[in-house]
Amino acid sequence: MNANESDTLLAEGDEAEQHGDLAAATTAYRRLSSSADPCTVAQGLFRLGRVAWRQGRLDDALELYERARAAALELGDDDLRAAIENGVGSVFCQRGIFTQARASFAVASELARSPALRGRIQINIGALAMLHDDAEVALESYARAVEILESTPDDEALTLALHNVALAHVELESWDEAETALARCLEIAGRRGDRSVMASAMLNQAELRCEGEHYAEALERSERSFALFGDLQDEAGRAAALRVQGEIYRKMHQLEEAEPRLKEAIRIAGRLQLLTLEAEAARELGMVKAGRGDVTSATKWLRRALARFSLMSADDQMHAIEEQLAALKPWRPSGEQTTVKKR
Repeated sequence: MNANESDTLLAEGDEAEQHGDLAAATTAYRRLSSSADPCTVAQGLFRLGRVAWRQGRLDDALELYERARAAALELGDDDLRAAIENGVGSVFCQRGIFTQARASFAVASELARSPALRGRIQINIGALAMLHDDAEVALESYARAVEILESTPDDEALTLALHNVALAHVELESWDEAETALARCLEIAGRRGDRSVMASAMLNQAELRCEGEHYAEALERSERSFALFGDLQDEAGRAAALRVQGEIYRKMHQLEEAEPRLKEAIRIAGRLQLLTLEAEAARELGMVKAGRGDVTSATKWLRRALARFSLMSADDQMHAIEEQLAALKPWRPSGEQTTVKKR
């Protein structure tokens, strides 16, 4: 494989990945990883790891990133090493292994040279702060990422930064700012045909609509997001959409619709080892069970959520669930029930 052929395959794979055709992207990247050129092999392995991460195959992603890291070390390619460490940190973040995630992002920050990569690393540092319930620090990182990325041609990363700016504003209850950031994010992602970002942004719009009690709009957005994640073969995204749909249906008092969606979200999250998502869905299911007067099942699911949040040292969530457990009361035949409120 000569240089022109590898450049063509790299461009084809990147374009396919951007448009959500992960099968075509995988085919291109596998050909790159089988090249005789060490640099081409390293790029192919890194991108195969990224595809595995997008598909929720986290063990495969780590294995591929490890192989790519070894190749990048031999080549002395600091920017590629930084990109790989950033990817490894994202996997650990998704699994709730925050100490290792922080270490990977620190290495990535030290190695990164290109502005686009530095912007992407800032996005992930902000995401880690969000997982530790520090939305203000996260917003600062996301804002830095937007500032860096606006001066680069990396619109993909810019949409991700804007998307995460919206998430931070949601946590800070700055609803108008969140809607503005999501609208800009969707506009850029739509122009680029980036269905992965579109799916995530639509899901966040669904959460905003749910928060504002516009349940029909919230459900419509979540269903569109779920369909897109399905097209992209993104199991983690599908599970996240199901979790949001479960919350919407619970708030609409359609508990029979909420329960199967939440159980499926928990099943997928457990299989993929997505601690945060599993904890959130289990907590939601506990509230559904409480709403149906099933205190035993409510206690079971809330305790499962508590156990998962404890693994992540998520103190605020743990305290809230402990209060919910304390508020549970036995069901009475008169129909008087205690519905646990979500904070």
